[in-house]
Amino acid sequence: MSATAPMYTQLISALADRYRIERELGTGGMATVYLAHDIKHERKVAIKVLKPELAAVLGADRFVVEIRTTASLQHPHILPLFDSGTADGFLYYVMPYIQGETIREKLNRETQFAVDEAVRIAREVADALDYAHRHGVIHRDIKPENILLHDGRAMVMDFGIALAVSAAAGGRMTETGLSLGTPHYMSPEQATAEKEISPRSDVYSLASVLYEMLAGQPPHIGGSAQAVIMKILTEQAQPARQLRKSVPPNVDAALSKALEKLPADRFENARAFSDALLNPSFAGTGTATTPTVQREQRVAIGAPILAGAALALIGFAAAGWAWQRTRDDTTVPVVPLVLNLPGGSPDLGRFAVSPDGDRFAFSTNEGLFVREAGQREYRLLRGSEKGESPSFSPDGQWIAFHAQGHLRKVAVAGGSAIPLISGDTLLSGRLQWGQDGSIVFMNGARMVLIPADGGPPRVLSKASNAGSPRLMPDGSGVLFVDTQRGSKLKYYDLARDTVYTILEESSEAQYLPSGHLLYAAPSGGVFAIRFDPKRHVVSGTPIPVIADMQANGGVAPFTVTRNGTLVYRAGTDQESRLLRRDARGRIDTLPLPPAIMSYVRFSPDGRKLAITLGSARGANRHTALYDVGLGSMTRFTERGGGHSPVWSPDGTSVAFTAEGEDSEAEDIYVQPVDKSTKPVRVLRLPNDQHASAWPFDTMLVFSSQSAPQTLGASGAAGGGTAASVSLVNPASPGPTREYAKAEWDQRDASISPDGQWAAFTSLESGVPEIAVRRFPRADASGIWKVSSRPGQQPRWSGDGRTIYYLDVDGKTIRAVHVTPGAKFEVGASEIVLTAPDLGTAWDVDRRTGNFVVAQAVVSAGVQIVVMQHWMDQFTRVKP
Repeated sequence: MSATAPMYTQLISALADRYRIERELGTGGMATVYLAHDIKHERKVAIKVLKPELAAVLGADRFVVEIRTTASLQHPHILPLFDSGTADGFLYYVMPYIQGETIREKLNRETQFAVDEAVRIAREVADALDYAHRHGVIHRDIKPENILLHDGRAMVMDFGIALAVSAAAGGRMTETGLSLGTPHYMSPEQATAEKEISPRSDVYSLASVLYEMLAGQPPHIGGSAQAVIMKILTEQAQPARQLRKSVPPNVDAALSKALEKLPADRFENARAFSDALLNPSFAGTGTATTPTVQREQRVAIGAPILAGAALALIGFAAAGWAWQRTRDDTTVPVVPLVLNLPGGSPDLGRFAVSPDGDRFAFSTNEGLFVREAGQREYRLLRGSEKGESPSFSPDGQWIAFHAQGHLRKVAVAGGSAIPLISGDTLLSGRLQWGQDGSIVFMNGARMVLIPADGGPPRVLSKASNAGSPRLMPDGSGVLFVDTQRGSKLKYYDLARDTVYTILEESSEAQYLPSGHLLYAAPSGGVFAIRFDPKRHVVSGTPIPVIADMQANGGVAPFTVTRNGTLVYRAGTDQESRLLRRDARGRIDTLPLPPAIMSYVRFSPDGRKLAITLGSARGANRHTALYDVGLGSMTRFTERGGGHSPVWSPDGTSVAFTAEGEDSEAEDIYVQPVDKSTKPVRVLRLPNDQHASAWPFDTMLVFSSQSAPQTLGASGAAGGGTAASVSLVNPASPGPTREYAKAEWDQRDASISPDGQWAAFTSLESGVPEIAVRRFPRADASGIWKVSSRPGQQPRWSGDGRTIYYLDVDGKTIRAVHVTPGAKFEVGASEIVLTAPDLGTAWDVDRRTGNFVVAQAVVSAGVQIVVMQHWMDQFTRVKP
């Protein structure tokens, strides 16, 4: 609810006789908060107004009756309730306005609390909970956002509001489209929607908050609410001392006990939890274990909890673990192992396993590392610098990879890397070395096959917009994903030179000797389903296999070796926080909870940010608008997971990319910021595209994929499908004009403030670099390379004399000073910001020179898991 909305004016009028509303403070899942002046008592108050869709279901009379219980609570660590009621259809309650910050705001700024401070705050909250529980009130929504720090002292807010809302709704919360509780802090019984919630549920939630204050992250994290809930139900939290050594043993033990799955195994009340936190001799009886033991515990602890769960996804996951363990006594047990990872900041999505399951290869910043299964140490393969997408040969003696777009192979025993293709003219991407000896790799967005006999490369022309290729064991076909929509699994029958659609939703697939496809769902998890390669059809019901695998941008999330070892990437898409750097170089964190972020853009006046949240192609991906001054966030896009936002020159509209209703690709839409009209499609092309700049009212700059090119008679090609930069008039959609096209990618153009120059990402050299040329007409004056390091996503300064870009090292934003003119001059460069684990969501405010950039939060939930003998068990119990 914004200050300009008619609803805001109606609210001011409805409360005018009692309260004078001054401004909006923020909005949450159930209510919007306003700063107001209490006319009768001459004091500042905070008024929470329930959202209209929630109020419509609750009914005023019942809500007021139920909330009276909470008004009687009087405790030094409970924020009191001054007033509540209804006015002109609004349901509201009034609290004192206290200047301070919530635990969430402090976590966003500092990531972790001092140990003594965190324990003290937790004990203060526990004291408040114990008081309320003895008066028959359970909070039900303890989380960092609901604990205010006033002069360092904890004040619990919204005490009993969740109970009042739930009771007043009469069990009809589903009609509102809203839910109570925050997934990261829900107790298992809340997550399974049990009707009876005891005080021990609040103890679990408080322990989750304390865990985050100490470790910098909640006990369980995930890329979606479902993923978080699944972990709450099926996994033990990693001991806090493993994430922070300074956590005292008794505090770690108390947390383990308070986070037990079964309420009866937790502390009997909040006071007992508080006492344990203060008692140095407390050892507890928690079940914190190593990851290997945790895997075996999942079925044991999951079955009784999941019996009453309403989430079908979690039920499937439990079933998947159950059938993996169904075996006779002669079967070698499947014991999951977690790999220790090599140095060099490994990308956990880029790994390979030898056919015999005895070697593992990882791509890192330094090159390819190899580890033998029976050893702990990794060794670097010399000559594999900048190597990516490793793949073992059928005999396990060689590793193929690509480096800066060129195919190479290197012997596992050591030696020089050598080209895979004569002449080395074919730029490459992800590759796979099949069991029959053939190799398939990506050349832009098309697939190329190198036959097992070493013949000339063959372009698989029927597989345009392809990704994630996997060869059949006998080399008869290739499974791949149609990347136009990012979800359709297809099969290329090489003998028939024909493509067939196999599944509508899949981000990766591999064919198993049992006659099944093992495939990854875009929303997470791996499933098995029967597949007939000759008839090109699947049959039967999908069977859950892996519950905690999360797809990661199209790179290999799992593989099954020839000897039946299953290796997969366990974890979640990386959540990030937004760092802000001002013109003086000071860095702080915006008060936003960690989230998956892919784009962020300042409005022209610098007062708002357009942020794309959620996993790529996920159902929850959308763009939200964040008011920097108020600190409030509102959802903006609704259609098809809108992303890649770009502001209009006057800041009144936003262009974004979303799935078209009648298109096989993503289209560009424009909508006013106030959402006074529906989104209007301004561009529809057969390929995906996204806007990168809106320099003039009548000109929108966008990047899109061009049509694939063909191989010449010699078998060489210049790079296949490439991205180009084009222009369209968003005010009067019509023909587009191509600005920059080449055989290599040119994308993400940023336009100078005077509209005379374009800086863009170019892959002419095989690595991303920043180039500049005249705009809007690309004349013959030339192209200037301006980046001193590989970089991407350029941005201009307000005076047009500096170009900023993101270094591909993932930790640096750089600046290069330029002098535009008849002869474009490139000057000195410098580092503007450096921090570890920077994401690709970033921007600079041309008006103030402030920067924002996403930084990944610490995550202990990403691992490489090895399950030896997995195929043996699967073969015994396959449906």
